[in-house]
Formats: sequence, C-alpha cells, structure tokens
Amino acid sequence: MKIPLRFQMTENDSGKTTLLNTISYLFDRENTDNDLIKNIYEHSINESNLFKEQETICNYGKKLLNKKKYNLELNYLVGEEVNLKAFKSLCKQEFCMIVHVYLNGKGHYCLVTDIDNNYIYMFDPYYLDEIYFDEERMVEIILDNPFEFNRKVNLKRFNSMNMSDFALGPVDHRECLIIKKIDN
Repeated sequence: MKIPLRFQMTENDSGKTTLLNTISYLFDRENTDNDLIKNIYEHSINESNLFKEQETICNYGKKLLNKKKYNLELNYLVGEEVNLKAFKSLCKQEFCMIVHVYLNGKGHYCLVTDIDNNYIYMFDPYYLDEIYFDEERMVEIILDNPFEFNRKVNLKRFNSMNMSDFALGPVDHRECLIIKKIDN
C-alpha cells in the first residue's frame, strides 16, 4: 500500500522530508526497510543548504540508498550535469529525483516524479496555500495528487539560473540525485 507524501514540519527539514518522500514514492509501506527510515531520522545533517560546505541530502541519499537490497540505480549529478537534457532522457523511464532548487531565495529540496515537454512535476515538502502562485503562471500548486506531486513547474522556470521559486539556480550550485528502480 502506498502512503501520501508528507510536508516538512519545520523551516529546516526539506531535505530529510524529501528523502523520506523518496522512500514513500518508491516503495510500498509493507516493503519499506525500517533501518532505512531510522537512518534518515538519525542523520544529523546541517540543513542550511550551503552547497559543498557539508554533506548535502543528495550526497547522503546516494550513500544511504546505494545498497543492493534496494534494487535502485543512482546517478548523482552536480553543476553543469544538472540540466534539462539529462532530465528529458528520463521521460520514458520510471524514476524520481531529489533536486536542489530555490524557494524564497534559499536552497530547498524537492522530489521530482515526472517531466513532459512543458513541465516538471514535483512534490514540494513546504506547504503553501493553493493561491500562493495565482499571479504567476510558471508554478501551479496541485492539491489532489498527494501520492505523486503537488507542484507543476514550467521548464523555463525550472531551468533558470536565477534564484526564483523552483529554479535550479546558478550552475555551480546545482545538484540532484536521480533514482531508478531496477527490475528483478
């Protein structure tokens, strides 16, 4: 049984919450490893989101999920590697991706679950009212799909080098962890 993805409880836990959402998205509740969840809760990561000054959630997620028993293929990308061309190659595959973006001008982590020719679909763990982006057509809040996504972000915005909401931002701060299930 799948469980809905969750929102962060504090201003500083987008990374841990996104990592927990990754597990919920990939695995049914019955197939979730208790030790994996315990390790995420116990990891004392500095979530100030200062790129490369400490272990980031993407880097920690790679270490944590890189075990054969999880049957996952992981691809950690940084800098120039983090681009739409790399993401669009995933369109036909079953994947998810932990990605570093910006929200309110600060580093933030979200879970990308789909991409098409116009939009990135992601679950943002930061709760926002449905009308938060009414004036802005680049981001749409989706409230009726709690198992997959709650944001629909225009690709132009997502790939932007500025620090607008849900933009990847400057190339030297870009980071993501692409996660694909491997068939047994």
